[in-house]
Amino acid sequence: MNAELEDKFKTFVDIVISNTITDMHIGSGSYPYIRESNREITPITQFGIVSYDDIISLVIYMNPLLNQEKIENTKTGISFIYQYKGTRFRANVSKNNDGVAIALRTIKKNTPTAESVGLNENVLKLLNEDRGLILVTGGTGSGKTTSVIAMIDYLNKNKHKHIIMVEDPVEYILKNNQSLIHQKQVGRDVSTFDQAIRDAMREDPDIIVVGEMRDQETISAVLTLAETGHLVISTLHTNDVVQAFDRLIYTFPAQMQSQVRIQIALVLSAIIGQILLPKAGENGGNVVAREIFINTDSSRNIIMDGNISHLYSVMETGKQDGQVMMQQAMIDLHSSGQITGKTLTQHVKDPVRLKDYLMELRKKWEKDESTGFFG
Repeated sequence: MNAELEDKFKTFVDIVISNTITDMHIGSGSYPYIRESNREITPITQFGIVSYDDIISLVIYMNPLLNQEKIENTKTGISFIYQYKGTRFRANVSKNNDGVAIALRTIKKNTPTAESVGLNENVLKLLNEDRGLILVTGGTGSGKTTSVIAMIDYLNKNKHKHIIMVEDPVEYILKNNQSLIHQKQVGRDVSTFDQAIRDAMREDPDIIVVGEMRDQETISAVLTLAETGHLVISTLHTNDVVQAFDRLIYTFPAQMQSQVRIQIALVLSAIIGQILLPKAGENGGNVVAREIFINTDSSRNIIMDGNISHLYSVMETGKQDGQVMMQQAMIDLHSSGQITGKTLTQHVKDPVRLKDYLMELRKKWEKDESTGFFG
């Protein structure tokens, strides 16, 4: 990589670090972009247009184990850790119509804790189970990995367990506390997720963390592992809790879907779906809204019968079981002053629930005229 491009890139990363920016995107034929604290994407025009050759050079500069042939031949993307001045970044290289793009996410220096990411008692209670499957779902950038690491940190401080983590890549390096932790990186320590899961079964684990359930082989291995009496924690890329079932089931061919539904119904403990919302106040930042699905006896029957859409009703009426709908989670965040009314109205999709909440607020306004919804 030429000296000019290297200097520009280092200056760009220095700006990202000093301004605590979470994400940056560098694609060929375009300006680099950053994600602001308000979650909006902004171009950094002073960097200039990045060429295709620049992107290839940047990727190889960040990861000398790669070369142009590997980058151009990838079909699933390439993930690795880039470190600069003591700050670690998760890098993902992908191909698109415009050529090649790099997405870099800043990894916080401090290990996330249950308190720092807002894991409530309903979530922590799930971690006391010795077996079952806990899924954390959400879109890209919703903090799934951060929440999983916070769960493991909680277990590490409070349980005497053997925890095996299969990740791609390893983002946070965890040290043994009360538990014994072994972290394995796909492509470095193990070949694939599903093979690492099968190997882990012979390593006397109590808890196995699978970074992401990406394909049929990994999903099948995870379900089998949960059936053998281990606690398994993993992530899935879906927009909400109920959609997670479709993603899991329809990954398999039609002749296998009935058996997969039964497997899921029997081993699933909970699904935690989350999104990031702009935090209220001048300091910016983000706050997590979480919906929680707890698998009960009644929901197991619903899953086995294939009536997945009925699970919304289970969540709606199951507050006593720890169920939380996403709309209610966002209302609770507004009620506690963590998000603004504008953010709430932009994201709550249930007009009836929002109307009922506004009626409650109006009653409070009558007692305290200083209360402002959009504050």
